This record gives sequence, structure tokens and C-alpha cells, in this order.
Amino acid sequence: MKFSFFLNARFAGLVAIGSTLLSQVSAAPTLLSRQADSCSADAISCSTSNADSCCVPAYGLMVHVQQWIEGYGPSDAFTMHGLWPDTCSGGIPGDGNSGCDASRNFDDVGEIIQGLDSSLYNQMNTYWPSYTGDNPSFWTHEWNKHGTCVTTLDPECFGDDYQENEDVVGYFQKTLDLRTEYNLYAILSDAGITPGGEYTVAEFESAIENSTGATPRVTCSSGALEEIWLYFYVEGNGEYVPTDAFSGSSCSGSIEYPNK
Repeated sequence: MKFSFFLNARFAGLVAIGSTLLSQVSAAPTLLSRQADSCSADAISCSTSNADSCCVPAYGLMVHVQQWIEGYGPSDAFTMHGLWPDTCSGGIPGDGNSGCDASRNFDDVGEIIQGLDSSLYNQMNTYWPSYTGDNPSFWTHEWNKHGTCVTTLDPECFGDDYQENEDVVGYFQKTLDLRTEYNLYAILSDAGITPGGEYTVAEFESAIENSTGATPRVTCSSGALEEIWLYFYVEGNGEYVPTDAFSGSSCSGSIEYPNK
């Protein structure tokens, strides 16, 4: 990660951020959390001292991980692994799989989502499948371990407007919104990288960096593409700002990009 790159991109406008794509569900929150006029738009996670943790996430390095698994999800789309708040040094916050706020851990996140927003539930079944076949268990794990670490989604950040479990809905909706905004299948296709071929890790990294302004982390399994990690900081107005990956890609040589 080159923090100087992030600052230059932020203030010189070298990174195209794009508008935040927050689909509105019933009373669904954004990762901005508190009312917009109470948060400074200049606050930047991991950069602004004493920033309100309800305005920018205290664990301010957000890692958005999309995966490519044969047989899972649409043939022309990456699916989700998760949105992971990391410490500003790249560490994992919380206590193992129990996350950061065990009082908000659940046994079945799928049931919560389905009861509050059936449209979001259907999107998650399409774009957030589990390779074990148990989608709700996968989502529950992601919320308990990672979602409870997003400080902007603490119920207290919503004040009197908080409605039960809207923090859960907001976490998954934002993650899918980022997947739509950073459509890795389209980004790679535009660079001539398509399923069925073999490419170097440098070609994957370059294609994504040219589109987002930041270098991703590419991981592989048995010589085949497995995941792509995108790293972000968060501004006080809820915008996600791409920054370079904190760790290098795990792939080497020629990488298979298999057809689904």
C-alpha cells in the first residue's frame, strides 16, 4: 500500500470514485450511519485524528473480496466472499470468529434478511452463494465475524431512528452495492481478460488498477483464479476510496481463468 498514492488520489482527483450506489430498502442504513449533516465530509478513515466512529469506521481499512468459483453464481459475474473491516495497519480486529460485538451475533442471518427485505435476500442467494451449499450459514459467519466490526453500524449511531436489525441489512446491502459498482467481470472483459483463457497476475492487476486506480490482491488455488481483494478507505460522506492492497497477490506464473 502506498499511502501517498491515496492522498494524491483523494486531493488531486486521480481516482474516479463514482457515486455511491446505495439501494434503499425499508429504513436501510448506509455505512455513513449518523445523519449526513452531523459528519464531516472531510473525515477519512485511517487519516483523520479523533474521527467519530459513527461517521467513519474505526477499523478504517475496508477489504471487499469477490470470488470466482466454478459452478457458483452467474457465468458472467464474480460472487461475494465478504466485506472485512481491517485495522489501519492491515490487521484483523475482533476476537476470532466472534467478531467485535458478540451481543449482536446471530444464529441465522438469512432468516433476518428474508423477513426484512426479500429482494436483498434473493440478490444474496444469487451473488453471495456458499460453496458448501449453506448460504445462510455463510452469511451468518460473515456478519458475526466482520459485520459487527463496522463501527458506523453500531445501533447507537442511529439514535432514536434505529430499527431492529437494520444494521444487518445495511451491511449486506452495501457489500452488494460495491460488487455492482466494482464489477470485476466487466472490468476484466474490457481489458480482454475473459473466462477460458490463461493470463499472468500482472495482467489481472493492471486491468483492475487501470479501472479503479488501485492495485488489488489476486489469489489463486491450484493455479486457477480464486479471489480478488479490493481495498478502500472511507470518507465521512460514505464514499469508498480505493487504495493499494496491503499484501501482494498469492499467484505466480500463468493463471487459469476457468469458465463457470
